Amino acid sequence: MDSTSSSAKPSDKSKIEKFMRRVISPAIVGKTCPICLRNLVARRTAVLTVCSHAYCLECICKWSDLKRKCPLCNSTFDSWFYKIDLSSPKFLKQQLPAPREGKPVIPLPRSTVTNRRRVIERTREELNSVNWRTRQLPWRRSFGRRGTVAPHVVAERKLQWRASVYNRRLQAVPISPRISSQQNIPRNDFEKEKILQRIEPWIRRELEAILGDPDPSIILHVVSSLFFSRHQGKYDSSSGQLGIEHDFLAPLKPFLHDRTNMFWHELRCFAESSFTIETYDAVVEYRQ
Repeated sequence: MDSTSSSAKPSDKSKIEKFMRRVISPAIVGKTCPICLRNLVARRTAVLTVCSHAYCLECICKWSDLKRKCPLCNSTFDSWFYKIDLSSPKFLKQQLPAPREGKPVIPLPRSTVTNRRRVIERTREELNSVNWRTRQLPWRRSFGRRGTVAPHVVAERKLQWRASVYNRRLQAVPISPRISSQQNIPRNDFEKEKILQRIEPWIRRELEAILGDPDPSIILHVVSSLFFSRHQGKYDSSSGQLGIEHDFLAPLKPFLHDRTNMFWHELRCFAESSFTIETYDAVVEYRQ
């Protein structure tokens, strides 16, 4: 249900103008959408009534179907201002209907993710302890013999394994630490699309493992935008840590919380390897 500021009584116009000047305009002018990172345009922006945080209308509409908490401050919201005209000033207020039953909700990362089923995880040390003298490198992690395990079972085992990596706070050992991150700098749109086709399935799976959400499309866009905007970032192989600036990963923290830096490290390790996702899953090593 919508209500409009243009129908206000003359005595209220000064209050509306003051509200526009003090609340709505500062939330939009010169700001970017925290979800898609694009510059906000007033007519296509929604400002949450509860906290005055602004988002692209399209982005927050999709988000509201998943979760009714502000991505930035976690305040519960049920309405927003939209169709904003900063020059008039005019805007509408939209009251959101109650969430439909059965809609997915993105939870905060919790250790109980691993309680869904027994996690299938094997480390190099565990498997090599039996036949380390005869096994030849590269060692391969197995999620089921091909042809004997259904693909959806393999996918679920991998998802549980990835969730366990984050819950145990393990850290991937870079497979190719000497390879410069310059290999991920696309020189044209074709190369960018090729890199995106390789890393997108990996990103989608990691987000599902962390958040428990089977369709993390909104956050996927944020991650891919950050990845290409940060192609100049460098890996410090001597310390084994990624050179990450807190401000750079700020757009991800409202979604991934304390898993943000772990996720980015895992992404960089996979992206800088030369393997497909299947091969990488089989040979990547981890340490505490």
